[in-house]
Amino acid sequence: MALPDPEELLDNEQRVWAGATWLRLGDPQKAFRYLQGDWLGVPAHVAGIAGASLLALGCLDAALPALEWAVAGETSDPGAHRLNLGRTLTLLGRADEALEPLREALRLVTHDQSLARRSLAEALLALGQIEEALDLLPEASDDVTTLMARAFTLASAARHDDAAALLRDASTRLPHEPQLLRTAAELAQLRGRFAEAELLLRQALEADPTNVALWASLAQLGQGALNPATAREAADRALELAVGKDSYSWALALSAHAHVLADGGNGAAAEAAWRESLAVSPSLAPALAGLGHGLLQQGRLEEALDCFRQLRATAPLQGWSQLIHAREVPDDPAVLEQMECRARQPSLEGRVRSGLLFTLAAAWDRKKEYGRAFALAQEANEASKLHLHYSPPAHRERVEEVMAVFSESLLASRSDWGHPSRRPVFVLGMPRSGTTLVEQILGSHSQVHGAGELSQVGELIQRMIAWELHLGSGLSYPACVADLTAADLQRHGQHLLDGLSALAPGPERHVIDKLPHNFEHIGLIKLVFPNAAILHVRRDPRDIAISNYITDYAAKFGGMGFAYDLGWIGEQLVDHDRLMTHWHRLFPGQILEVPYEDLVDDTEAWARRMLEHLGLAWDPAVLEFQSLERSVKTASVWQVRQPVYTSSKARWRRYADHLAALDAVLAASPPADPDPLPPPELPPGQFAAGMEALQAGRADLARQQFACVLVANPRHAAAHHFLGAALAQLGNLPAAREAMQRSVQLHPRQPSWQGNLAAIQAALDRAGSGNRQP
Repeated sequence: MALPDPEELLDNEQRVWAGATWLRLGDPQKAFRYLQGDWLGVPAHVAGIAGASLLALGCLDAALPALEWAVAGETSDPGAHRLNLGRTLTLLGRADEALEPLREALRLVTHDQSLARRSLAEALLALGQIEEALDLLPEASDDVTTLMARAFTLASAARHDDAAALLRDASTRLPHEPQLLRTAAELAQLRGRFAEAELLLRQALEADPTNVALWASLAQLGQGALNPATAREAADRALELAVGKDSYSWALALSAHAHVLADGGNGAAAEAAWRESLAVSPSLAPALAGLGHGLLQQGRLEEALDCFRQLRATAPLQGWSQLIHAREVPDDPAVLEQMECRARQPSLEGRVRSGLLFTLAAAWDRKKEYGRAFALAQEANEASKLHLHYSPPAHRERVEEVMAVFSESLLASRSDWGHPSRRPVFVLGMPRSGTTLVEQILGSHSQVHGAGELSQVGELIQRMIAWELHLGSGLSYPACVADLTAADLQRHGQHLLDGLSALAPGPERHVIDKLPHNFEHIGLIKLVFPNAAILHVRRDPRDIAISNYITDYAAKFGGMGFAYDLGWIGEQLVDHDRLMTHWHRLFPGQILEVPYEDLVDDTEAWARRMLEHLGLAWDPAVLEFQSLERSVKTASVWQVRQPVYTSSKARWRRYADHLAALDAVLAASPPADPDPLPPPELPPGQFAAGMEALQAGRADLARQQFACVLVANPRHAAAHHFLGAALAQLGNLPAAREAMQRSVQLHPRQPSWQGNLAAIQAALDRAGSGNRQP
């Protein structure tokens, strides 16, 4: 039998119980309809239940008066109402007022002492009284709630290593409590340790293998940090287990499945899965947020905003955050004040929630309150830097190594190498320089497919590094490019083209990769694709800097670490300019410079120049780029759906008073360019030639070639090892053993090498020759 509508229930207690029931059934939107209203004057126990339910919904302003009324009245459970009142006050940023009711609750409650201790600890933590909070939460406890609260307190105090150690030790003592491992995984993910997070989730699943929520968490780990096949398997497992379970589990599994589909580029299937999830559980926050974000990427702005408004109804903080990112800022400043209060509440991340502070900075920027926007962005960046491992000197060292390796002599010796295809197009430049706008304009041409920010070049570099590690050559990128043969470059080029064809199976002549940081790899790109068109977008460095500084990339563990400090951004800009000068010197006339300011001032003229650079005829469709139906997954997702606008020009002037650290770096004299490395002493592929000779039974030729490799690179472990193999074929077992021993010393993680060395030693032992040369 269906419940009457809230307005038909005149009895307050019935309304409260109906709302609490819908809350337990996992439908917060319906619960909220019954719990709206004024609870003053009702029986205290009724107000207490209403307040507790509203607290669970996150409706703190509505929960507070109901709980105050409940505490003022006579009830049979005064401790519970004081506990909920204290928790509400803490969440509202009034932790000093929360201490009295929470201390009373700790004295009065009998059935939930651990929650009372945790809640009082959270209030103390919010007031900076860390040691007092920890004293309430004994480390040796076997109560899971207490242990997780202690870990939370340690993490909130920026003692993340201590929190992680506590959770690891507790999960060893209590192996059948997967929530400890799940919290540890969340903490690892916050710190950018995705492999560790995956391991912890799998350990939790060993203890609770039918837990749908755990499988869903694994499927969505890092939103792309997990291997795609592993993510799909986890999502499929969540769906299998959710069949026949409660509606919430089924909706959660569907939402995780949708996220995996979206990460894999299947937007239509993801949308269908999210809508199916919401049909089962209309207020499921991950589904509403995921669907809204997917619609936003497709340019369906009004539909996206509708999703975020629905999310706001039951999860105000998350809903408003999404709306602000979609450029809908609340008119009521009190909403932003409440969000700021929540941003300053301790969490596993630390003393503040940097993502929420970035969101607020964007909101105040939209309201033209630039001083307040900058202060919030600065606080968010400083909090984020606690989790960073970015090193500007290390970055500069890598840049200078790239400049030294990719020299005129190296490229001249390989001028006719590489794959001849003209299909790839690379749009690159500093992040927030306008690369997305350029791609959107070009992608509106009938002969061009905009594929977005691809990781193909980076993945090629990682494969090269992995191969050198496997060999034990002692080389890494970029030094290892000197050993690439013409056949290697052809093979790498074809592999990249095959990947582009999978993304763009249509007849388009060109496919764009617009990963901005590919500007660091132009030398490798031109080695692999000497005929590829490259467009470099330039913008006022101060505009780039402020746009990066106020943007929440949520990618501080990847390549965007520089963006969290104005001085670091300045150093990145300097290194960017040095690299681009280097590339123009090496590839004169082959890289088209596109000034962002000129592009937005005269879009048609620059569109014509860009198409001419690609060898394409004029197509007026490129001027209607905002109508292009394609998914955009960058921080520019909103801007590219708008016609060209010039309001972002000279944006830095709004923040001019805060740019001293940036200006100092930009004004300093740049470092001198490194000297180019001399031409390689060996022709490329010398090691591979030695391997071919060895496999063909030409041991003496192989010995000579490996010896040449070792003259140029004495730490090439594989050359030592296979020199030993050649010497063994020639019958010189003692010398073979010596060479193989050196290879194992240099690269001990090759089990087969250990076996080969053992075989040589066994042969020597059988011959009874010891160290004697046969």
